[in-house]
Amino acid sequence: MNIENNQHLITGSIQAKVLKWGEDVTDFLPAPDYILMADCIYYEESLEPLIKTLKDLSGPETQILCCYEERTMGKNPEVERRYFELLQKDFELEKVPLDKHDEEYRSEDIHIFIIRKKGMNAPS
Repeated sequence: MNIENNQHLITGSIQAKVLKWGEDVTDFLPAPDYILMADCIYYEESLEPLIKTLKDLSGPETQILCCYEERTMGKNPEVERRYFELLQKDFELEKVPLDKHDEEYRSEDIHIFIIRKKGMNAPS
């Protein structure tokens, strides 16, 4: 529905697909230019399948835009720490500074990262 509502803004091709983390990604290849993920860091059992899927889907030009709300209750801080620990084994992270976030939605507990596979050049 989002693609349909924004068709007037699209100049190239675009598609949306649903994928369960850890599943085979063959149907989703070639690697996409962008992977958008929001609020995907919330329970430890999901971390390894999520990272596997990101590794399997990412190509040399893929940029992953990851947005999440930092949560301080229960196991959330431990899960977030573990996610970034696992992620940094295969990916480089660039944190988007808060002053670059949309003014209306900007918040100290909302974080945005641009993520790329290690050894891949950032697009110019």
